[in-house]
Amino acid sequence: MPFNTPYFNYMFDDFNGVTIASLPDITAIPEFKDALINLIQIATSHNKQLLWLTLPRSQAVYIPVATDLGFAFHNCLSDEITLTLSLKEHAYIPFVPTYTIGAGAIVLNKRNELLVIRERIATSMAYKLPGGHVELTEKISEAIVREVFEETGIHAQFNSILGMTSKHPYRFGKSNMYFICKLDAVSESIDIQDTNEIIDAKWIKIEDYIQDKTHHIFNRQMVEQLHNKEGFKHFDASNKGESNPKLETFFSPS
Repeated sequence: MPFNTPYFNYMFDDFNGVTIASLPDITAIPEFKDALINLIQIATSHNKQLLWLTLPRSQAVYIPVATDLGFAFHNCLSDEITLTLSLKEHAYIPFVPTYTIGAGAIVLNKRNELLVIRERIATSMAYKLPGGHVELTEKISEAIVREVFEETGIHAQFNSILGMTSKHPYRFGKSNMYFICKLDAVSESIDIQDTNEIIDAKWIKIEDYIQDKTHHIFNRQMVEQLHNKEGFKHFDASNKGESNPKLETFFSPS
């Protein structure tokens, strides 16, 4: 349930904190500072331990105001930054995201050939599995189908998750989790959509790819170990009544 001050709409959250739900069109820094101080006092009077403030890029001018009042950076997107203020010693602050998620695809056609790509930035003649980054709120199964089409023009149907691996350090000091997916090709005619990233794509016999030491050893290991496996299938968790329903679930088929 949202509450109102003259400048902010705010809510009490599940972590005994206060989340600012909407920001006003305040143009004067002193006015914003006074409004924020007032909200801090309200949160303190309700014995809350944490205050969340998310500022869009258009209101980035207020970041120094918040940090001067004790707010610390929590997480950042391309168009907004979230800060937190601890109102009590040892206040529990939900963790900052630590992993990025990627997915690669073992795509097989009716002749049991493997779909591979070579990136434009590649420094060798090695080919790899198509795939890429899973966007915020995107399902893994949808992300990998999208990536395969963008990189090869191949329409494919998600089948299962065959395995996963992780690495650290990765970009920006985070860790990375990489899911290997099995997809069934619906079309076979290659037509690269993202020509800025991908320089070539082709079908290749599985045994030829595994034996060719031009390609990275881990990519060859993935294909050798997983190309004929079934993997984890989609499972309907039937959790539509939950306050935070699961985005996607995969269970072992046996």
